[in-house]
Amino acid sequence: MKMEQKMQKIKTKANKEDYLDKVKNPKLKEMALILESKGIMKVKKINSEADAEEIIKQEMKDSLQNKIQDLNETFSELRKRGIDLSIFNFKLVILPLKLKVFLATYEKKDLENILKRIDEIDKEIKKYK
Repeated sequence: MKMEQKMQKIKTKANKEDYLDKVKNPKLKEMALILESKGIMKVKKINSEADAEEIIKQEMKDSLQNKIQDLNETFSELRKRGIDLSIFNFKLVILPLKLKVFLATYEKKDLENILKRIDEIDKEIKKYK
């Protein structure tokens, strides 16, 4: 049974990489796979080679913006219940700025910075849910 699960994971990973075949920039591919593995972005098949990188960039942007919006909504609900999350609120306010830096550079370190902050905020939120 375990061997079948491993084979399924390998097939799934290969299929996701096949979806990104049209993207020539290996850094963008890597970042898309990182976001997909974190559950923030769904990798979709790209048919047009000309627009592949722009499509991936737009999907990254939309996915990260949606995640930040979800965090904002959750924070709002927790504040309404009277829970003080001021330190993490500061980190949440900084996220859109970090996103703008990432969208300007598309560097892995900027993406990792955003994901690290998202993980910290998620962990704190889970304590109060």
